[in-house]
Parts: sequence; structure tokens; C-alpha cells
Amino acid sequence: MIVLKKYIVFIVILLLPFNVIKSQINGDECENAIELSDVEDWCSENGEFSNIGATPSGYGTPDCWDTIDNDIWFRFTAVATAVTINISGTGPDGTISKPLAQLYTDNACYGTIYGTKCEKDNTNTGDLELNSGALIIGQSYLLRVDAENGITGTFKLCIKNFFPPIVPGQDCPTASLLCDKSPFTINSTEGPGNLTNETDGTCISAEEQSTWFKWIAKNDGTLTFTITPNQLSDDLDFVLYELPGGIDDCDSRVVLRCNATFGGNYVDCGPKTGLSLLSTDIVEDANCDFGEDGFVKYINMQEGTAYALVINNWTSSGKGFYIEFGGTGEFQGPIPDFTFDPISGLRCEDSITFIDNTDYQLGTISEYSWVFGTDAIPQSSNESSPPKVFYDSYGWKSVVLSVTSDKGCNAYVVKDIWMEPCCEDLPENESINIVVDSIKNPTCYGDSDGFIFISGIRGDPYYRYSINDTNFNYNPWFYNLPAGKYLLYIVDKKGCRDSIYVDLTDDNIIIADAGPDKTIELGESTTLDGDYTSVYNDVSYYWTPNYNLVDSFDLRPTATPYKTTTYTLTVTQDSTGCTDQDQMTVFIVKNRQVKIPNIFSPNGDGYNDWFTAFNVKAAVEIEEMQIFDRWGELIYENKNIPLDDLQSGWNGKFKGQTVNPGVYVYLFKIRFLDDEVLNFAGDITVLH
Repeated sequence: MIVLKKYIVFIVILLLPFNVIKSQINGDECENAIELSDVEDWCSENGEFSNIGATPSGYGTPDCWDTIDNDIWFRFTAVATAVTINISGTGPDGTISKPLAQLYTDNACYGTIYGTKCEKDNTNTGDLELNSGALIIGQSYLLRVDAENGITGTFKLCIKNFFPPIVPGQDCPTASLLCDKSPFTINSTEGPGNLTNETDGTCISAEEQSTWFKWIAKNDGTLTFTITPNQLSDDLDFVLYELPGGIDDCDSRVVLRCNATFGGNYVDCGPKTGLSLLSTDIVEDANCDFGEDGFVKYINMQEGTAYALVINNWTSSGKGFYIEFGGTGEFQGPIPDFTFDPISGLRCEDSITFIDNTDYQLGTISEYSWVFGTDAIPQSSNESSPPKVFYDSYGWKSVVLSVTSDKGCNAYVVKDIWMEPCCEDLPENESINIVVDSIKNPTCYGDSDGFIFISGIRGDPYYRYSINDTNFNYNPWFYNLPAGKYLLYIVDKKGCRDSIYVDLTDDNIIIADAGPDKTIELGESTTLDGDYTSVYNDVSYYWTPNYNLVDSFDLRPTATPYKTTTYTLTVTQDSTGCTDQDQMTVFIVKNRQVKIPNIFSPNGDGYNDWFTAFNVKAAVEIEEMQIFDRWGELIYENKNIPLDDLQSGWNGKFKGQTVNPGVYVYLFKIRFLDDEVLNFAGDITVLH
């Protein structure tokens, strides 16, 4: 065991850059455990978490694990004294098999951490259930998850943090007495008890694994409840009785509601069951018949009347269930309460007196259980008037008073107390100081991959850290930071604080400038006006795409695009690998112009003896040329004629003879630089 003493100097050595990269994986290390909140009754999304890519961490191998391969960590703060944790990698929940889990008391991931409960998937179903009691409200806990034999995959995580009732009886006379309607979990069930025929004559044919509960109605009002099996494939049945002769008279019990139906996990009658405000039937027998939904009608409780509930696991899996109550009716029981002295101005290390003010009109309180919260001395007490308590740290403390009546009924109350810091009690030379152990500036200009690692000297562990005085946690690493000035804080358990400014800079400035957009006509060329800014000389650059560029590695290449094109200039600082990009667009105006004469004289004088089309800017060739007389007869046809060639085209002849003067009709099919072909038609006058 490592004993932590005051004023220990924390020294952390950064071994390799790899450690920094590794610890950035979400939950891969204890120090960056995934924070979970509101764990009273919480489930993640299906497959939300994964140990894929995780690496083995330290802190030793848990007792029920063989090795550590791909463990990930979670952190939560207890809001009640018992917890049920479910990890599922089957069906829609995920892909992991043979999961492992270990629960620890959180010690800020420093030194030795102590495990409280270890579990493995003994059924090889891909499902694991971990149950633990005696949690301290307000205490932080760590959950470590892995899988056997290096298995990786996704999983669903559920946590129910609750106050358990006393252990339920297996027969009506020994039933657990409920004081209030707080939800709770029964972790396991076993056998039908000593009285195996108690459900004879009801919709339940036989008790397999039964648990019994009783209560007395505090007022007139409705009652509903929902029972959810811990293993969703389990078939849970129940019978609700009235006890006309009182809480101890099981012989005269009267059946009020009974439900034994079940149709499987994902149909109308399963897996949940209970009493509902929407149901109208009072009995549902075995199987899932038409109109049944696994629920029966609510009851109207009568003040002072006793009731009993038996829940039977017909599947006999040994697994338990979770039950939640609803409606306007309440259960009779003690009303635990307490006050404390002094009532304000409390500081850590000041002593406090707790005074029991429990109200119970139906009997006496036989047992007391106090739990005073984190860093309390003493931690707990079973006396009605506990000894004075002081706290070794500042902050909110959750104090729990549980009472048990002479009839075996448990009730509890939780109150939060704020303990002011007591840092001024420390001498100046023993007060906390913050130290910057390591920083990494962002790799490139505008990046957000910088980090800062800080630690504390002196003070009173455990330390918590923050940027900008918010969201304090135990992780001294701050990742994914852009350049800027950061104010970092540290606080120890006594509330002593220190802060420091840290500057991250990104001096590796490299800025690409592709120049302004340009507009040209089809067939024209333009120069791309590339440029860059850099504090280094080892710079390379290139343009993409290299479509119709003279040289894509020239900073100012000539471009002759035939369509509107966006060019990207990429500039790289070779020594650091930092890059920047900028874009510009060359817009093309498709002004498709050709020149076609309207008169020619094929008389052999060497002047204007041929009829053809002439390129103005972007035409490539005459794919086809046709001449028709005024009666529509085709008198000339040719293909793939070069433009601007005075010796190509029509020479004014038809069948070897010069045609008569007059007006003729032409049709040109002309292809342009962008491979588009257009028709040009008109008339040509032939003169001699």
C-alpha cells in the first residue's frame, strides 16, 4: 500500500511523445477517463463505446482478469449507496464478447488505486453485470472495461446507482417491508423459498425464483410500477395481493392483479411488466395473446391497507430486476431527517455535530446508519447521536442517514453540505504551486494540436485542474489546443489554489495565395498569379488539377482551360510538413464565333474561288459541310475540313460543272475546343 502524506511533491516525467498520443484516445488511460453524469438510471446508446485501438494501461491486473490488453476507463460520482453496472456486446447493443469490468475508488489516478469489485463474463454471452454496495455518495469511482484474450469491439454501458431495500424474503411472511417508493435493483434471485405453493390458484402456476415485498398505504391514491429484468430474455411474472388482516396476515391475502404473460424481448408482451394507467385488464395468463401488453391495470390503494407483491423469475436464470413505482399513493414508513451544528460557515477541518430528527409514528427506529461523505472522519456511524465529524477536504459533501424501523422497514435521507476551503491554515511556504511540466505548440499555423501538461507542488493532494476556472477534473493534460494565451488553475483538497498563464504559439506561418479569380473567353489563355507567405525558404508548391497548365509546379503557370475550372495552389513547408491551400477559379465565357462569307465567285481568277468557314477564336474544324440548291438537292458534301484553309471547302461545282449563278443554302457542323459541335446554316450567293 502506498500512503499519501501531506506536501508530497508530484514529479511527472514525459517519457516519449508516443505517451502523449496514446493518452488522447478517449478513455484509454485512467487520467482521461470518460466522464459519466446522472448515473441514477442511465444507459448509453447501442455500441456507443469501444475498446478498439485502446492500449494496455498500468495500475496492475485486476483479480478476475488474466491480462490487460485494450482497457478503457470511465469515471462517475456516486449519488446513492449501491450500483448495478451492465456491459452488453450482443445483438443491437454492440460487438464485443467476453467483457471484463473492475470498479475502483477514484484516487485521481495517482499511485495505487484500490479495486472494490471485479467481474467477468462467466456465461460467454457478451453480457456482464457488476454489482457493488457501500458506495459513498459524492465519492468519485473509476470503471475499467476490457475483454478477454485481446478481444475488441463496441458495447452498450448501463449504470443504475440506487439505495437498496433490505434483502427481500422468498415467502410472504418474510417479505421485505418497503418504506417508500424509491426505485431499486434486486441483483439476483434463487429458489421458491420454504413455502412453495403460495401462488397456487393464481395465473402463476409455480414459484421458481421468487422475491416478496410488503407495504402499508400512507394515503388513498393510485399505484403503478414497472419491473425490468436485468437480463432482458428473462420471463418475470408477478402477483399483487391485498392483506386485509394487516401487514403480518398472509393467510387471508386477496389477489388483486396477476401477470404471467411473456412473448420475448422485442414484442408487445416483453420484457417489461407491471401495473399501468393505460391497461384495462387485471390478469394476463401465460403466452402473449392478442391485446396483451405485459401490463395490467393500476390499483387504487386505501390509506392504512397492507399490500404484498411477489415477483417470480420463471426463466430461473438467477438474475434479478429493477423496479420503479408511480402513481399518487405513497407507502408508510419513517421520515428520516437530521440537522447539523453549526448550520453555516463550515470549513474543512472544522468539527460538525449531526442531530437526528427522524419522525416515525407507527413504531420505533431499531437501527441507524450514517455515511458522512467524501473525506469525512469518521466515515460512518451506527449511533443515533453520532460523534463529531470533520472533513479533510473542501467542497460539497453528501450525508446519508438510513434508518430501519422495528418492522424491518428501511428509509433514507440525503443532504448536501458545503465545506468552505481552509487553505489559509497552511503556512505560505507549504501552500500549493502550479508547475508547467511540458507544452507543445501547434504543429502548423491554425492547427489545434497543441497541448499543456501541468502538475502541483506542495499543498494537499489530490489536485484538480482547469482552464479558465471551469470544469475542474483530475486530468493535468489539456489537449487539442490552438495557439493562444491560456490561464490554467490548480486546486488541492483543502481548496488551496494557484494559476499560471501559458502561451502557445504557431510561428510556422505558411499562407498560400492563389490570386484572384479570372474570366476569359473560350480559346484564350491567362496566367495564374500564385504567391505565398512563409518564414522559411524550404517551400515547394504545385497546382491541381494540372488541366491545360503549361507547368503545374510553376508558381505562375499559363492556363488555357476549355471549361470553367477551379485551381488549387498547395504550398508546403518542407522542413515541418506544414501546408496551406488556396483556390481560384478561371471562368470561361463560351463565345462561339466563326466567320462565314455570303458571296463568292468561283471563276478561276484566283480570288475568292472557294467557299468555307473561318475561325474567329475557339473553333477547331468543320466536321461536316453541305450545300443545297434552291430545290433542296444536295450538290456538295465533305467532312473534317480544316478551318481557314483557302484551298478547302466548296469550289462552286456540281458534278464537275460550275453551278449557275444564284443563291444556295449551306449547313456547317463546326466543332469547338471544348468538343461541343454547333450547326451554322445560311445562304451563299454564287457570282461569276
